[in-house]
Amino acid sequence: MRFFNFIVLTVLFLFSFSFFQSAYAGDILVLRVNGVIDPVVARYVKSGIDSANSQNASLVIIELDTPGGLDQSMREIVQSILSSRVPVASFVYPSGARAASAGTFIVQASSLAVMSPNTSIGAAHPIMIGGGNDKTLLEKAAQDAASYIRSLAKIHGRNEAWAQSSVFDSKSINDSEAIKEHVIDMVATGLNSLVSQANGKAVIADNSKVTLRLEPNFIYYNMSPFESFLHFISNPTIASILMMIGIFGMIFELASPGLIFPGVIGFMSLVLSLFALGNLPFNIAGLLFIGFAVTLFVAEIFLPTFGILTAGGIISLVFGMFMLFEPSERVGYPSVLTVAIPVALLTGILIAILFYLVLGTRRKKPFSDSSYLLNKEVEVKDVREDGRLLLVFYDGELWSANPVDDQSYKIGDLVRVVGKEGIILKVTKSANYKIDEV
Repeated sequence: MRFFNFIVLTVLFLFSFSFFQSAYAGDILVLRVNGVIDPVVARYVKSGIDSANSQNASLVIIELDTPGGLDQSMREIVQSILSSRVPVASFVYPSGARAASAGTFIVQASSLAVMSPNTSIGAAHPIMIGGGNDKTLLEKAAQDAASYIRSLAKIHGRNEAWAQSSVFDSKSINDSEAIKEHVIDMVATGLNSLVSQANGKAVIADNSKVTLRLEPNFIYYNMSPFESFLHFISNPTIASILMMIGIFGMIFELASPGLIFPGVIGFMSLVLSLFALGNLPFNIAGLLFIGFAVTLFVAEIFLPTFGILTAGGIISLVFGMFMLFEPSERVGYPSVLTVAIPVALLTGILIAILFYLVLGTRRKKPFSDSSYLLNKEVEVKDVREDGRLLLVFYDGELWSANPVDDQSYKIGDLVRVVGKEGIILKVTKSANYKIDEV
């Protein structure tokens, strides 16, 4: 899974070069982080900071609006900020934005901690996602997070006590309280206001004191469309939807071989969902429940039990989707229940449709009664025994057929059914024969 993600992110790295503007010496590079902190965001921020350092930019500004995210991704961003020779300012922006959970760590790690009016910061208590509820592990995680954020605040001379309380007590405050408590360095209404206040200020970057000399030359370093797409799918809710689309596609392909389109879409959706799962901690029990649900759905199609297996599959599906990322909404993702219930209902409807179609196929007239094929045009799919035996295709089935004329046949010809002998159809060239009506 990690190797697969490495390949995808390598392609992403090469693909996204052309979407970035180059920063020049003295420019201010502006990054925008909107949404959950995940591996895609971590790679984007690291790439932006590296670009600023290679071009000797005067400042990196991260416009931040996040409900939190993954610990590993947050730490990668923090490490990039701390090792950057170019000062990094985290700017909680625009009005109404927040820097919760992992976002609080990023702000505290930055050379400049800035908030715009009517924004908030805090609630940094770690949550074990993927089903972990062990109190000892939770306590260890909280102690580690508190020590980490306290050290980040200390680097820049900010309020260590509040930083610790944001972890242990999940405290959250607004911009006016944050500046009063010395949690942040300034409140700014926009980028120009930030630059105006920060100009001439001494900050810490790469363990050295740097005096800012800034000009409002802003270069926006945006995510490429591909990065934005990967960021979008690296979300438990979206991953769950992709997984369901993949499962439905494969089920349809198994139920009606040869449709192609459901199988292709299903396979692509499953690959994308595997990429998302590789970026997220997930509960293996939830994945097993989903796998069991798929087994029951497939069994219902081929061994109809009049809804019993479907009902069991829907229950297993709901349990699996809820357990897969539970409690994901606490780290900024929407509750997967908002997807699980509609998906369960949709699954029931789709399985019922498939069951109806399969049952209808089984109720077709048996092969021995082929009278309904008389005068039908069918297509030749194969020619055997020097043209004495044909394989023709009609209504999703292959039939054996013998020509009643002396003409030559090739694959793709249209022939007309004129009768049968035993289990073999009798056919002739469609353009040269029309059956007499009785």
